[in-house]
Amino acid sequence: MNHQEIQQSITEVAQAIEKLNRAFEKRADDLRQAGDTNGLQEWMKATLAMRDSGNIYLTWAKHYARSTDRDAAADESGHEEFLDEGGVWSPEQGPGP
Repeated sequence: MNHQEIQQSITEVAQAIEKLNRAFEKRADDLRQAGDTNGLQEWMKATLAMRDSGNIYLTWAKHYARSTDRDAAADESGHEEFLDEGGVWSPEQGPGP
């Protein structure tokens, strides 16, 4: 699969997630209009969780799609830098404060 095909797939996923978000918001409006306060509160939690999760998946997909354009060796060192943000402690230190 080439870079353009990957970008197209990400676009399709983004559109599907947006469609799902609109459906969840529509359901929230239906519950609001019905006066179902308890159901609305629970549904809003689900709506926000789904929206946030979708954004996280898209962010990672875009990140990995960008990495396909890089040299494999440069990509490997990039992952190591990403994983080690200075928060690693030595075994003698223990797990932290």
